Amino acid sequence: MPNYEWDIFVSYRRSDEDWVRWTQKNFVAPLRTLLRPALGDVRIFTDHHVETGASWPLHLANALGRSRLLIPVLSRAYFDSKWCRLEITLMYERELELGFRTGEHPGGLILPVVIQDGDSFPPEVREMQAESIHRFANPFIQIESPQQQEFTQWIHSWCPTIERSLTNVPPFNAKWDARAQSQFEERFRNQPPTHSVLPRLEPDHLP
Repeated sequence: MPNYEWDIFVSYRRSDEDWVRWTQKNFVAPLRTLLRPALGDVRIFTDHHVETGASWPLHLANALGRSRLLIPVLSRAYFDSKWCRLEITLMYERELELGFRTGEHPGGLILPVVIQDGDSFPPEVREMQAESIHRFANPFIQIESPQQQEFTQWIHSWCPTIERSLTNVPPFNAKWDARAQSQFEERFRNQPPTHSVLPRLEPDHLP
């Protein structure tokens, strides 16, 4: 029986190798370590798990469809990426399907962090409670620097929010995996042009 494979899917724009390194080393690595006392061997997916030569749209789709939570690292450039838009849209569609972000269930499966504000954020995303980490959004922070220590302390203070969100995740549904695969394959085939401004997320209504 298919089941969740990942606790967290980190979605971010690969603008250059310095930001990739910041995401992996300055953000994800301490997050994994600080969650471990409460969650054990927490499983966090980032795209460095995609093996060379693998069918990366299918690999990303499988990881997203089988992840409990999405942490998008939002910036002005994030929504210029069709892949980032697809990742957050598919998880947003799952939230709608499950009745999250309502009076009865105010929480969600998307926990955004913002490294740079942007006018192109869709309205649904602007309405989400996001954590601002502007002051740590420096791809040249040294791992043992005072700024990284402060960032690590902030991540530690944020961990209980992630832990609570994980307790509200519903049982796995295989259609999320199938939907993600279908959408990623279609997007990969069509390769639509990139738009700098998105009016809405507008998730696809697939069976």
